[in-house]
Amino acid sequence: MLNNDHPIESIPAFVLGALDADEAARVAAHLAACPSCRAEAESFRTVVGMLPYAAGAAEPPARVKRQLFARIAATSAESAVPAAPERPVTPPSHSAKPVRWAVPVMALSLALALGFGAATFEARAQADRLAMELATSRQTLGLVETQLAESRQSGAEVAARLMASQQQLAHTQAQLAESQREVLALQEAGQQGEQFVSFIAAPQTVSRTLGTTGQAPDKASARVFMQPGHNRLVVLIHGLHTAEPGKVYRLWLARDNQAVAIGTITVDEDGIAELAVDAPEPMDTYDQVMITLDAMDMTTRPSDEVIFEANL
Repeated sequence: MLNNDHPIESIPAFVLGALDADEAARVAAHLAACPSCRAEAESFRTVVGMLPYAAGAAEPPARVKRQLFARIAATSAESAVPAAPERPVTPPSHSAKPVRWAVPVMALSLALALGFGAATFEARAQADRLAMELATSRQTLGLVETQLAESRQSGAEVAARLMASQQQLAHTQAQLAESQREVLALQEAGQQGEQFVSFIAAPQTVSRTLGTTGQAPDKASARVFMQPGHNRLVVLIHGLHTAEPGKVYRLWLARDNQAVAIGTITVDEDGIAELAVDAPEPMDTYDQVMITLDAMDMTTRPSDEVIFEANL
């Protein structure tokens, strides 16, 4: 059992508890004094301690179990045969095999190895399946992330197009509103022009040319149209400058030296102004008409800047 004074072959049986008391005591004493054999024994203890956990619930094949039990039975039968007469025997050499415990230990080692191999094979197969499932899951996750990124990008593009469409719609609505205002202004201007024409062309309409003063520009002219017994008064002006800031052209009617303002006159860039207004009373009750350049807040009496005037 000793190899160069080291019980190398006895250490596995010692770890498994298969030695008799005397031999176990000798191996234990050697291990206490020999670090290398003690390290070998600790290595065997570690392996033996892990074998129950490594085997798990795996069960060896039936054929292996039958062979194992048959070998154990044969070993038990051999040990029950009566011992032969004693003969002088030659002391065993250092390379002899262990006698009493070798077969049980080998059988146990074979069973553990088979169980450990089956468990290891099953664990590796399960690990391979899990690795494959993990790879498939990662591939599916990558595909889902790609689809999600594409969906987010598409959503952002749709939102941008929607915002651009809303801005374009708002701009179009603003243009439409402006066009409607222009149409209404043209319609009002056309209606006012028709009213001017119809009023001026009426047989009962009379006109007066307003005289200019030193305040009026050269070539400026003004004319009023009215009908006796009616309140309507139409004023046409040409060649007049636009009013300076803070001032306005105002139309006045006077009677018995009492003047009343009946409207303001806006001159365009071409110096043309048109005004149709209704006086408080019929036109034939007034004796004077004038156009002055007044401050915007001056509404009770005309200023001294008389531009046009005439007696009615």
